[in-house]
Amino acid sequence: MNQINKKMSLLEKISYGSGNMGICLCTTLITTFIMYFYTDVVKISVLQVGTIMLIGGIADAVSDAVMGIIVDHTNTRWGKCRPYLIFGAIPMAAACFFVLHVPDASATVKYIYALITYVIYTLAYTTVLIPQNVLISAITDDTQDRLATNMFGTLGTNIGQLITGAFALTLVSVLGHGSEYRGYNITILIFGIFGAALTMVDGFNTRERMNMGTAAQQKISAADTIRSMKNTPWIICTVTTLFIIAQVVVKSSTTVYYSTNVLQNAGMSSSLLSIANIIGIPITLIIPVIAAKIGNRNIVWVGAVFGVLGNIGIYFFKFNNIAVIACAVIASVGTAFVNGIIYVMCAESIDYGEWKSGIRVQGFLMAFIGFAVKIANSIVQMITTAILNAGGYNGAAEVQTASAVNAIEFCYVWIPVILFVIVFIINGFYKLDKIYPQIRADLNKKRDAMATENKFYIENRERK
Repeated sequence: MNQINKKMSLLEKISYGSGNMGICLCTTLITTFIMYFYTDVVKISVLQVGTIMLIGGIADAVSDAVMGIIVDHTNTRWGKCRPYLIFGAIPMAAACFFVLHVPDASATVKYIYALITYVIYTLAYTTVLIPQNVLISAITDDTQDRLATNMFGTLGTNIGQLITGAFALTLVSVLGHGSEYRGYNITILIFGIFGAALTMVDGFNTRERMNMGTAAQQKISAADTIRSMKNTPWIICTVTTLFIIAQVVVKSSTTVYYSTNVLQNAGMSSSLLSIANIIGIPITLIIPVIAAKIGNRNIVWVGAVFGVLGNIGIYFFKFNNIAVIACAVIASVGTAFVNGIIYVMCAESIDYGEWKSGIRVQGFLMAFIGFAVKIANSIVQMITTAILNAGGYNGAAEVQTASAVNAIEFCYVWIPVILFVIVFIINGFYKLDKIYPQIRADLNKKRDAMATENKFYIENRERK
């Protein structure tokens, strides 16, 4: 049996999950609370925050595409992805630390500092995130191993986000001793240390089997890279990933606003932030079983329906906190279903592209997904801040106006509903489930033949 098809160890799968968990510990505190931290803690205007999110998002997106190309052209004895996980984890954690250390200065200085450090954070984050995303397509092409690895990865993500959602605000309060600013400073330091360590564990313990094969030895031209994008399943996966993560970002970034101003219960923030990740853990465990029975696309459809129903329920039952929690659970089930399968679908779409063209462009394609997601997130955050501003939201005000409250509610409830509906519609065009077994069989046959040819060539060269 050639090395490409060798089964993964349990340690590798757990390590991959630790990488996702580590990245989440470093970054989720920022993605969840950065808008609130900027507007309500360090008092940057909501419009300035919007520009920070937009510029940072654009820088993030561009760096994703560049990093994908870099990964495709990286060849080391550790592989294409692992070096970035090992050597990029500490800079990523350091960048997170400085984002939440806005100096007590003039409004202009605070804005410039926040903008620069946020852009640096997005670049440092990208250096680790893109290799981690590519790793699932480089680590194995075995369907069961890929599903299991994705399961551990999603579990790692959920646990990392759960820790942040459940404990971050408590840590901010306890460690800050009355100062939210100091609380965020210390909390991100703790999360960053543990997050960097877990990310490095991933880099040290995984193996990149796909990079041992002939696909990794191919020289990928610019034309090959462009042609690789003519891949309908990959386009669908990209858009699905884009919208499902965008709705997570807008919901998580407005949770504190929603709990405080719509529900009139600030204590609900931790509960609402935790629910998604608590629900995600058991859902993730059963995704491989369900996928084997009903197919990947149907999992996405089920998730989208749950997401729509849950969010609409939150709107109609907002006067009852228990009902809100119940509806949030339903919406979180929807998100968990889509998140639990979409990166498997992305990896399979890359296999499809190799099957069609003979060229495997995994780094760029996975990075482009990240690029699209970042652009979408920056746009949706800009839209969110614009809606809040149009509604008259003022971080310095003790009580928000009715229009500001309505603006918060629109962002928290209706933007996710719209995005889930789009996800449902576009996945009606995803047809890869039916033909993927044949794709894998054909690719394995081709790789085995090429591996045999290479072995024969090497043996003959050694005899000479």
